[in-house]
Amino acid sequence: MSDLTKNFWNYLNAMRQYMKVDDMITAALLIEDVKTAQDNEAAADDPDTLYSLLLAAADRRKTNNPFQDKELFCRMYRECPERIDWENVLAMDLKSYRYSLLPAVLIQKMKDAFEKKPDTVLIAEAVCFVPHLREIVEENPDSEFVLTETNIRNASVLETVFKGYENVTVVNASVYSYEFTNKRFDLIMCLPAFGGRMLAEDTTFLCREYEMVALENLAYHLNDGGELEIILPGRITFASGKVKDLRMFIEQNYSIKELAELPAGIFESTGIKTYFLDLVNTRPEDNDVIIRRYTTGNRKVQKAGTAELVADDDTFVMQDELYEQGDWNIDRIFAQQDEDWQKYQNSGTRKDLLGNVAQVFRGKSVTTKDPNGSIGVVTISSIGDYELDYNALDHLEKEDRKIANYLLQEGDVVIPARGTAIRTAVFHKQAYPCIAHSNVIVIRPDPQKLDGVYLKIFLDSPMGNKLISGVQQGMTVMNISYKDLATLEIPVPPIEEQQKIARTYEDELAIYMKTKAEAEQRWKEALGKLQNL
Repeated sequence: MSDLTKNFWNYLNAMRQYMKVDDMITAALLIEDVKTAQDNEAAADDPDTLYSLLLAAADRRKTNNPFQDKELFCRMYRECPERIDWENVLAMDLKSYRYSLLPAVLIQKMKDAFEKKPDTVLIAEAVCFVPHLREIVEENPDSEFVLTETNIRNASVLETVFKGYENVTVVNASVYSYEFTNKRFDLIMCLPAFGGRMLAEDTTFLCREYEMVALENLAYHLNDGGELEIILPGRITFASGKVKDLRMFIEQNYSIKELAELPAGIFESTGIKTYFLDLVNTRPEDNDVIIRRYTTGNRKVQKAGTAELVADDDTFVMQDELYEQGDWNIDRIFAQQDEDWQKYQNSGTRKDLLGNVAQVFRGKSVTTKDPNGSIGVVTISSIGDYELDYNALDHLEKEDRKIANYLLQEGDVVIPARGTAIRTAVFHKQAYPCIAHSNVIVIRPDPQKLDGVYLKIFLDSPMGNKLISGVQQGMTVMNISYKDLATLEIPVPPIEEQQKIARTYEDELAIYMKTKAEAEQRWKEALGKLQNL
């Protein structure tokens, strides 16, 4: 932190006893406006004149006046530092609210697009680019910039940062609405809001999740040959439903230049798997699509921020090949260069989507426990490496009608929806009814098409783990959607063959567990004798 920023931050902290924390930046902006508006020393010493200028500034910025009285305002006016680095102050303020800000290494990568000398540039959700916004603008003086920001206070700060820049226009608008601008651009850059549960109000978008709306909406605002660089959650590469519809729209109308998985932890405020997508508004042709997986290079500096982007995996596919794959799952693309994957794909075993041969659903949300309850609850911790630990189940008491749709059945396969490890188990009917917790996904095989034990064997295999990893959304912590899990393509041999594999597995597991128990008992007895001195 520079001395300039530190002094101003200390000044802001002095305001805490007089106003809400959320009002402090606005208060300082208004003081800055008054300093600009007062044009002589006499005005600077006249409280009534200064306060009138304050009220006028608040009206102009369309904000409330945060100062309780005239005396407080005049005192804070006199104590305000002469020079303020507004961009760094905004960056610090946003970090305190755990905003996702683009790290310098990612901004450097995105700046490569300026080599094409774009005339018009849109930086959407522009505050996510601080404290590097001014650097981008000043390095490209021949480009006309439009900076959009949804929050009116943050937009006001950006207006102050770029006061006097003739090639910069700041717009208080939301890129999650069609009407945010009527212009088109040669280059658009954006880090949209992602990971939340809010949906855009406009129902005409293909997918109403904010990050997906941003992709569709910004792509619409590209000039012919214009380029969009955007950061998106991993779901864009594999999710089904409306996200898949959006992928198909992009495939049919744009050319993808690069698709790259970003390192875990590149954004401090989220553990969601993220991707860099670079697309161009040109007719889709048989072009090469760059596929990359980036790491941070030196892991020791990760706490201090991502120091560099290193392409750990790097390949390309023809655009038609990517589209024929049915999704943008780069794990599958890289796996195709793997012998195990090739063997799996080339095997004669029939394959089908998991959702076609089984029901896939989440368990029930459980807010209260009852140790004496008559209903067992399968949780993540009760899913072992091989079997469910029925002694570790939670319990609750609920009316039968409230849990009827969640009751587990013989042969159901359960898998954690989140956590640090992929584990599966097959449920066997107990003397009491059981349900799964909402943190657990239930896979109910169609008994004519799929055997539960066989499915567990496959999902636990290296290939099964690879497929599950391809649809999980988290980086350091696993996060799987039951809808995405249903899109897994699994091998489905004849049911008789599946059952034969399952019987062999159960027989061998029983021998293993018995041998293990006998060995542990023998070791316990031997150790007891040795220690009985």
